Amino acid sequence: MLAMQLVAPRKFETLDIPNPQLEAGKVIFRPALGSICGSDWYTVNHGRNYDTFPLPIGRPIHEVTGIVEQSDHPDYQPGDRVLDVGYAGGLREFHLCDPNLLVKLPESPSLDELLMSQPLGVVAHAAHKWPNLLGSSGVVMGQGAIGQFHTAMLKLAGVAPLIAIDKEEGRLALSRKMGATHTINASKEDAVQAVLDLTGGQGADTVVEAVGLEDTYNQVLSMVRKGGSLTFFGLPKLTPMSFDMLNLIRHDVTIVAPNQGERDADFTLARDLIASGRVYVHPLITHKLPVGEILQAFRLAESRADNVVKIVLEF
Repeated sequence: MLAMQLVAPRKFETLDIPNPQLEAGKVIFRPALGSICGSDWYTVNHGRNYDTFPLPIGRPIHEVTGIVEQSDHPDYQPGDRVLDVGYAGGLREFHLCDPNLLVKLPESPSLDELLMSQPLGVVAHAAHKWPNLLGSSGVVMGQGAIGQFHTAMLKLAGVAPLIAIDKEEGRLALSRKMGATHTINASKEDAVQAVLDLTGGQGADTVVEAVGLEDTYNQVLSMVRKGGSLTFFGLPKLTPMSFDMLNLIRHDVTIVAPNQGERDADFTLARDLIASGRVYVHPLITHKLPVGEILQAFRLAESRADNVVKIVLEF
C-alpha cells in the first residue's frame, strides 16, 4: 500500500509498504478524509526546534475519518464510518487499529463535518477541566479552527460576554456565528485594553490562549481577572518561551493545560454535539484539496489567504 512520510520540512516522500494484516480483535480501516490541525502546519512548513525528522509514517495528519474494510471486533463491521482518535497518522491507504481508538460515526451529517469531532473532542477534554462558567465572562485569543471550537464550547457552557480576538476580520465574523458576543481585531486595537474595557477593568473570568506564540501567551495573563482561570491550548511554535511568571502569580489563576483527549468522555461527546447540531461546524470547513496537493494545503493553512479556517484533505 502507499503511505506518506514527512522526512524534512516541506518534503514528503511516498512509500510503498506492506498492507496490514488483520489481527485478533482489531480493525482495518481505510482513511477517507483528513484535516490539517493548527499544530501541524508549523512542523510541515518549518519544523519546530523539538521536532525529530523523519516523522513516523503517516504523520503529522491525525484528524482522520474513514471506512472499516475488515474487522475482527463485534462492534465494527465492513462499511462502518469511523473517526480515528489514536494519533497514528492518517497518510496511508489502510490502517490496522485498536477498536478502542475508533469512534463509530452516524450516517449524517457529512463525513467531513463529523471529522471535526477530533479537534472538537480535544476542546471537550479542556472543557471537562473548566470550573462552572455559567454566567461568567470569557475570552478566546485566536480564532483559527481550534479557537472557534473553544468559542462554541464556551457558549454551550453559558459564558457571556464572550470575547473573540484575532487579526482577521473574516475569522471574527465567523466567531460571531459560533457564539461570540464581542470581537476584537488585534491588528487594529490594543487587545488587552479592549478586554479590560469590556469587563469593567477587571479582566475576564476565563481566558483561552489558542495561538501558541510567546506574545499571546503573555498577553492573556493581563486579560484574566484575579482568581480567574486560564486555558493554555496553543501548541508553542518554538520552545523555550519567555513567560512572565510574576504576572501569572499576581493573578492567582487556575491553569488548564489539556493534551489530546479520551474516546468516550471527549470524542464521543464531540461527535454527538455535531450530529445533533448543537455545534454547527460546516462554516469552519473552508477548503477541500486532494492529498496530492498536500504541500499547497499546508502553505494555505499558514498563509491565512482566502479566509481559510479548516482544510480537509481527500485521500
